[in-house]
Amino acid sequence: MKFVNYLCLISALALGTTSCSQKVESAKTAALLKSFSYKVTGKTTAAEGTQVSLVDHDNKLQQFVKTQVANGQFVLEGELAMSGFYDIQIKGMEPYTLVIEGDSDYDLNEEHGKFTLTTSSQNAKDFVQFNTLYQQREQAEKSKAAGQIQRARQLENQLPSMAGRNDGSYEKAVDEIQRLSSKEAYNSRSLYTDFILDSTHRSSLILPYFFKYVTLDQTNYKKFDAALQQFDSDLHKHPYYKFAREKVDKVKDFYENMPVFPSITPMNVQRDSLTLKTFSKAKMLIAAFWKASNTSSRADIAMLRNKESQLNALGVRVVYFALDKDLDKWSKSTKDLALGQQSYFLNYNDQAAMESDFGIDRTPSYLWINPQTLQILSLTGEDPAMPQFLNKVKQFIAKN
Repeated sequence: MKFVNYLCLISALALGTTSCSQKVESAKTAALLKSFSYKVTGKTTAAEGTQVSLVDHDNKLQQFVKTQVANGQFVLEGELAMSGFYDIQIKGMEPYTLVIEGDSDYDLNEEHGKFTLTTSSQNAKDFVQFNTLYQQREQAEKSKAAGQIQRARQLENQLPSMAGRNDGSYEKAVDEIQRLSSKEAYNSRSLYTDFILDSTHRSSLILPYFFKYVTLDQTNYKKFDAALQQFDSDLHKHPYYKFAREKVDKVKDFYENMPVFPSITPMNVQRDSLTLKTFSKAKMLIAAFWKASNTSSRADIAMLRNKESQLNALGVRVVYFALDKDLDKWSKSTKDLALGQQSYFLNYNDQAAMESDFGIDRTPSYLWINPQTLQILSLTGEDPAMPQFLNKVKQFIAKN
């Protein structure tokens, strides 16, 4: 009986500890929404009298407090309405981004542009750790890509000497060159996705904030939706979470209630209006959004234009939509790229609608459309600059 009582006591203590821990964690999360006092102390190699400011990370024009370097040190202190991402701006240097929250110490050390943060804030520590991993992965991928390029060049140089052999070495070398050349470059932004989906820090401000860096599409929106549902309920009131929730819901609604391409009537270089019925017999329509003022955008569009004959053979048609403001520059670029009559200039309202309805806020961007119903098949059509572009188009048509 004593043994049973002892077990009961242990269980009660364990439950009490868990309950207490949960209350503390909940209180910390709830505090993220409240105004608080902060203090950031720092050491710097900047010159005496250099201005140091605390600014909003997403709105550099919003400055909260400023001071000057004195004896190689500075102190920034005041009150903030809410926990979140802020920048320490030492004049003449790249800003240093950190998470500031209440009841936390911040000591920043800057030496010739390199920053080291010592803090008791778990959110700030999470962000520092992520940045370290991000930089390590980015460097590793750059080294890997450089190694692949070097290997491909070595094989290319060896091809002439292999041509006369009958041992299959030439064919193997060509296959390896093609394999190396067809590998897509690693997108460092994938690390944001990994952090969100794999992390167990469901009360961290880092997670919902990182949603601004991820690309949502038909293949992954359900995973992000599930991740959001696991976040601490108190965090749901924070603007970062609300932004993430809105972003996911928009894509979720998009794919579960497939919208259609709007009835817009932009003009081409011949001043003819767009008539989408022209493409009703095609298997798929690619709407390519570009800017004449953007070099990389022009380069990708040129590649897409070069592949049009192959796309036409697959039953795919292409329409080009410019997001430029300069009509003359667009007209000249359209002729330079030989885009023909299927190049249209979107007015301000049409551009705003594309950004609002389909998230087209950068170029180049591609929508894949069903020509018969004008329903959007994909918000993130494949990049025509990628080696596997045509194969992916074939696979997509077969699947849809």
